[in-house]
Amino acid sequence: MKISTTDSRIGRKVWEGTAFLQHHRKLISVPLREPTGNIPLSMLYFVNVNMAFGAENMGVLVISFDAVGDKVFEAMAADGNYPNVARFKREAYYRGGLKTIFVSNTYPIHATISTGKLPKDHGVISNLLAPNKNGERPWAQMAKNIKTKTIWDAAKEKKLSTAAMIWPVTCGAKIDWHMPEVHPEKGQNIVLRSFMYGSPLFQIAAQLRHGRKLIKALKAGGGLLELDSFVTAVTCDMLEKKRPDLALVHLVSYDSAFHYAGSTGRETEIAKKALDANLGQLLKSWGENTVIVFSDHSQLDVNENVNLHDIYGSAVFEQVGGSAFVSGPIRGLEEQPWFERYLTKEEMEESGYADKPVIGIAAKLGYVFSESDKYKGAHGYPTDYENYNVFYAIKGKSFLLGQKQDWLKNRLMDVTAIIARELDLDMDILKEYGVR
Repeated sequence: MKISTTDSRIGRKVWEGTAFLQHHRKLISVPLREPTGNIPLSMLYFVNVNMAFGAENMGVLVISFDAVGDKVFEAMAADGNYPNVARFKREAYYRGGLKTIFVSNTYPIHATISTGKLPKDHGVISNLLAPNKNGERPWAQMAKNIKTKTIWDAAKEKKLSTAAMIWPVTCGAKIDWHMPEVHPEKGQNIVLRSFMYGSPLFQIAAQLRHGRKLIKALKAGGGLLELDSFVTAVTCDMLEKKRPDLALVHLVSYDSAFHYAGSTGRETEIAKKALDANLGQLLKSWGENTVIVFSDHSQLDVNENVNLHDIYGSAVFEQVGGSAFVSGPIRGLEEQPWFERYLTKEEMEESGYADKPVIGIAAKLGYVFSESDKYKGAHGYPTDYENYNVFYAIKGKSFLLGQKQDWLKNRLMDVTAIIARELDLDMDILKEYGVR
């Protein structure tokens, strides 16, 4: 792969750090719970400060189950093949049947969870940005795309420690232990970009310890099952050794499997098993501290892919899966077999598209608007579609079984409010919920 000049400079710095860590590899691999003798000052980065000084951690671990709708989560919990999901749901404060955020795609929703604001307010209205000078649409991965305060910003104001693993829209964010979700542009190296936008020393140490899992993922063409396995292993180490006050983890393999295999595909079933196993490892590493598991959006089966660009050309502003935005009225649109309805005024406003010169349309069930012709599952649909709801589940001292939580509003943004209240963060959403 060709590496840009910028990546080459990053690479030299990373190589120097890697050489240093290789020299100390035996030290790093020794469990920090055991005596290690005199530790060089340069290695204090890897010491578990909380364990060393006996501090009790009261942090919050947030796990995003990408694309796992409430019905899927509930079915997994009722099925004996997913013991970790079953136990967690049984012991947690659970809310299903929730409407997600529109547009129901990963980046706008995660930005909402990260801020407690709708896309129209936080500014991330799509997974992708406008075309660059090369005509390509970069991912909206940079934290600077978020225009309002985030939970990691608020945590820093309180001098709390933070961690994020493959959490969307965090590239370049000020997060202590950070492995961001990165989509490199043409000519860029994904590993070096991850170092650049995240925590390079932390990532190098993680790769020395779990590099085989990462290499397996890269050899699999970026296989997301392998990526989830690597991310989980790295996160578990980090949770045990660093004990962050706020930790955000994004598990992505189920979403990818459903896209290309549908709800009943073999790959999707494998992804569910992996998701259960990863959850079990994360819960074991985190102990009895607060855990929140949620889904950003559900996903629906697709029978036909429709590329509106092939039909209407430049009149198509953007295709976002189960919905699309077109420039002005198009004659005969309502008669098309894939047309369900126009998006409502409320949907246009919530999504942040109301101030653009476009009309929104929704696809009928079984159809997806996409340039790809390979999808067997999709999201991006309006939130009132059947079997398209999401969930959250919380386990922690503030959410004991049978305890009423009258202050919550039974919507997905409850997740942000819970994080803010648990960590006493200065976030607008607590005022909205009457907590502050």
